[in-house]
Amino acid sequence: MSEDGFLRGVDYLDPLVKYRGERLGYTLKKLTGKDLQLEDGFLVDTYYIHYLPMPIPVTKEEVNKGKEVMYNFINMMLDSELVIKNRNYSIANSAVSMALSVSYIQNLIEELERIKRTSQSQEEREMAEQILNGLMKGSGGKESNTKNNEENQKMERLMKQVHEKALSKAVEDAEAVKNMQRIVGGNGAGTGSILNFEGEIHEVLRLARNTEIKKILEFLNGMPRLGSYTKKRTVRYARGELHGYEKGSDLERIVYSELALPDELFYVKFADSDLLLYQKKIKEALGPIYLLLDKSGSMDGEKIIWAKAVALSLYNRARRENRDFYIRFFDNIPYPLIKVMKNAKSKDVIKMIEYIGKIRGGGGTDISRSIISACEDIKEGHVKGVSEVILLTDGEDKIAETTVRRSLREANSVLISVMIRGDNADLRRIADKYLVVYKLDHDDLLRVVET
Repeated sequence: MSEDGFLRGVDYLDPLVKYRGERLGYTLKKLTGKDLQLEDGFLVDTYYIHYLPMPIPVTKEEVNKGKEVMYNFINMMLDSELVIKNRNYSIANSAVSMALSVSYIQNLIEELERIKRTSQSQEEREMAEQILNGLMKGSGGKESNTKNNEENQKMERLMKQVHEKALSKAVEDAEAVKNMQRIVGGNGAGTGSILNFEGEIHEVLRLARNTEIKKILEFLNGMPRLGSYTKKRTVRYARGELHGYEKGSDLERIVYSELALPDELFYVKFADSDLLLYQKKIKEALGPIYLLLDKSGSMDGEKIIWAKAVALSLYNRARRENRDFYIRFFDNIPYPLIKVMKNAKSKDVIKMIEYIGKIRGGGGTDISRSIISACEDIKEGHVKGVSEVILLTDGEDKIAETTVRRSLREANSVLISVMIRGDNADLRRIADKYLVVYKLDHDDLLRVVET
């Protein structure tokens, strides 16, 4: 066994394994603002415990002197029912395994430091310090072997206490990361590349701990149907995929058996457009999704949380359908346009989610101005290929009908209005599609996303 770690079959000198350890150390530094100087082997093992399908530890007799603290924590993780249960989604998922590892170690260190700083018991403070030292680089051989059984039992109890607290928080964080992957990254065949998030896991964890984002993710987590609907549009094309058969005279698509007909019969069928042909089609590219989202004061609370969930769900659909996604918030003024292209990197998606999480309800409502701004984006080429603008609002606002109609016509775009617990007669007349939602539940969300 390498003296660096405690798992059999892991080559701690392998460049990829060393890279994992470096990434964990870097991510912890980004999250805590401190260089913790933890043992590399301990960092690597916490990752591979979640990533590997069946991690096997070395025996206690093989553990080098001074490494007992790390070995005990590794064993506690391996024996944990939570860890075993979470392997359903952590095995071979580097982002979730990274989130579990980083969050566990961060919370472990912070809990031990809290005990060391605030405990009323001097003995407990000293034990917390000993445990911390046992996790640090160069700690080998520094642990005392003079402890009696009672002291060892107290030390083990404290380790178990901080371990369970840290693991519970880590599982909560990893669940949010998993949900974020599922919702914005896609997780099925034919959905394009899956966003991994591993390179930005510190940013993802910060997002996952954001109260607003956590509420949205928890709401969307209960939606097994999310991501099952995909819009497909096909057009006929001579060199497309086979979809069936039809009659006609296009010799390029003729069924070969027709060529065996007698010449006279063949020419009669050709003249009458009665030859059996292959019907072929190709998938037509869908245009971007453009969303206008009302953030006025009346939207604050449940309504804006639900609307943000719709926004992430629409992005999920855009990514699955290989479409660009645009979102603009508005109240009495339009806010900056956020663009997430179909080939966006994970850092661009994270920025969008972070922006959505920061927006709070407030201000008045100017629906006309927001629609006109969207049309200007289309006409001036700030966005390309948009044919539909989706408006989410609860606004009882007077619409400048003539101006809005003209703007939509000049942008060659249609308007889909979604009224959130409200009604607007002007929008009802202007919009090409007009929906009203009251419950703000999963069914309402799916109705909007699948429209």
